[in-house]
Amino acid sequence: MYPLKFKPIYKQMLWGGKKFQSLYNREIPGTDTGESWDLCCHCNGMSVVSNGALAGKTLEELLAQCPDEIYGCGMQPKQFPLLVKLIDANDNLSVQVHPNDDNADRANGESGKTEAWYILAAEPGAKLIFGLTAGTTKEQFAELVKIGAVEQVLRQVPVKTGDIISVPAGIVHALTSGVVVAEVQQNSDTTYRIYDYNRVGADGKTRELHVDAALRVIDFGEQPDVDFSVRAIQTPFFSLEEIVINGERCDNTNGGYLIYIILAGGGKITWADGQAEEVNCGETILVPAAVGEITLQGNMKILRTN
Repeated sequence: MYPLKFKPIYKQMLWGGKKFQSLYNREIPGTDTGESWDLCCHCNGMSVVSNGALAGKTLEELLAQCPDEIYGCGMQPKQFPLLVKLIDANDNLSVQVHPNDDNADRANGESGKTEAWYILAAEPGAKLIFGLTAGTTKEQFAELVKIGAVEQVLRQVPVKTGDIISVPAGIVHALTSGVVVAEVQQNSDTTYRIYDYNRVGADGKTRELHVDAALRVIDFGEQPDVDFSVRAIQTPFFSLEEIVINGERCDNTNGGYLIYIILAGGGKITWADGQAEEVNCGETILVPAAVGEITLQGNMKILRTN
């Protein structure tokens, strides 16, 4: 087993753009490319290995054939726990919320969706919608949605390149135009749209909203603080940390898988018997548990998650 790379899976969105091309020199399917699913094992996107002897295998196949080598001995969750994607918000995303594990659609195999963002690029004046203004009640919120005035109670947070933020399930949020992020999240594709700026899609129709479902899962309690001074996040479902490497850094899977997102620069990963894999800016690498000790060499900034 060795560090695995995967073919990106692109999703075209009415709010998407072409930043994956300009930032990472990728070939994208169009100028409305909103998402790149870079590590996924979901019915809406399945990663395929792009490097080494296992090229062409899906992540699902590998997890079925050698779960202990990837997860670690004795660790076999029902589904791969995480999904890693890049998001290019060329326009505002819908104001939305995700369920937690307790109120997710478990019957259809969906978990909750806590996520975290690393801001890869942000235009001057860029911001996020993150949470609600203090004291907003469910009844007030529902009425504002009904009359099209929900923006009155959305908390707006300025952001810049390099900021990291955790987005717990139940928190109302949205990326706005001019922001590109790397997103690490629970392995779910459940999103409840609350407000979509009255936009219409290519079919001339407004996109479906899910207000009733959203009202059932929104957290109307005290909203999370935002602290962009931190360079690491710990959630109940994953951890992530920004690491800068100038030279080399040793790491170890310690009996579980690791994921590296190469944020800037590049270099290589070496492991047993001097084997090496080149890594470049914009790539996501899954290091299976069986790899064990590794060394990252080069000049790069990475996001380490597991």
